Amino acid sequence: MRRFDLVEGFQGVAFGTMDGLITILGVVIGIASATQTSSIVVISGVVAGVANAFGNSIGFYASELAERGEHIHENQHVSSMAETRRSTILSFATSLASMTVPVVPFALLANLRLAMVIALVAGLTMLFGLGALVGKLSRENLLKFGVRYVLLGLIGAVLSFVVGDLLKDLLTVGRWVPPF
Repeated sequence: MRRFDLVEGFQGVAFGTMDGLITILGVVIGIASATQTSSIVVISGVVAGVANAFGNSIGFYASELAERGEHIHENQHVSSMAETRRSTILSFATSLASMTVPVVPFALLANLRLAMVIALVAGLTMLFGLGALVGKLSRENLLKFGVRYVLLGLIGAVLSFVVGDLLKDLLTVGRWVPPF
């Protein structure tokens, strides 16, 4: 396999991994904050992970097709349909696989706070590794890229924690009543 083929395939891997980790890390942290119930966190994480992986792969595929059309129009290098499909499948698979990192601690541990910490540390560690790898492939500073990816993951987790906490307060205090 040529280096270009590896880089083309890596686009799907990087997209699926990063989005899968950041999205599902946010979901499990937010749901844990709101519900304080591990089973709901696991169910929400898995359901959101599957939906996220499918939606991402469809979005990735549509984006790749649009880029492919633009490259054809501009007489630039065009990825083959096989490369596009391979990247799409890799995006789906890695997004699904990434979902397990933040979900598993909630499935295995009774202590919700410990599960949150382990999910966060494991997710951020994977994001750092992905960022460093992207930095290496881009011939850029590995540390800078790794830290950037970690910061993005932290922002998503903190935002989700705050939203979950606010929703918990809103719903449990009884200030919000469903309209129907």
